[in-house]
Amino acid sequence: MNRPQSVLHVDDDPEMLALSAATFRNLDDVCLLTAETATEAIEVISNQRVDCVVSDSLVLPDGVPLVEAVRHADDDVPIVLFTAKDWSEVADLASAADVDEYVQKAGPDDFATVIRHVSTLVDEGDSDGALAQSASAVAQALDDHANAISDATLSLGEQWDLVGQWMGEEELGIVVVEAIESHAGLPAIEQPLYESVDADALEALLRPVLEDEERPGIEVRFPYGDFELAITSTGDIFARPKPETTLY
Repeated sequence: MNRPQSVLHVDDDPEMLALSAATFRNLDDVCLLTAETATEAIEVISNQRVDCVVSDSLVLPDGVPLVEAVRHADDDVPIVLFTAKDWSEVADLASAADVDEYVQKAGPDDFATVIRHVSTLVDEGDSDGALAQSASAVAQALDDHANAISDATLSLGEQWDLVGQWMGEEELGIVVVEAIESHAGLPAIEQPLYESVDADALEALLRPVLEDEERPGIEVRFPYGDFELAITSTGDIFARPKPETTLY
């Protein structure tokens, strides 16, 4: 029996790591490791074998880019640079660290691309291609989800913003409140969510993003604070300013 491939994902955004965990857990032949800081990532690499590194463009306290430090620590480990920065901003860094692949965080289907790159980079020694087959299925699910988001956005209209995503790991109510707080730039929202919607009933109705069974097309809209929210059965949370009521 082959040893599961160990993938280290490094990102200072906990929500990104949570999404990564929800995505990679669907790959039976992958053991996902995560780190929120460059220092933590180097500690992981120093203490255990890592078959592939997926990293944001983070920097160590001494100013050394993480991907360069990873390359110095291991000449052969594949590196996928997964960052929101444009290629022009990271091209020199990627070249200096001999990065294998670059993926820009630009949309909900980015993880499908990351999955494909990871499977290609670490699957060379897998004679039966089990990881590649599994990765292909997950990537297709992510692509389908990205298309569902696109269709939902078109049906909702351009005034709606995608502000969050529920993966089923946390309570839906908590995810909704945190998504709106982040979107609005607020430290907290005073209005309790239960005054607008039954969060438990909503959670029972909707389903996480990645599941084996087909999801029904469900969309629930309700007002919350200064916003109108729309939550779909793909787990996506949309928001727009609450329409003003005109009095005559």
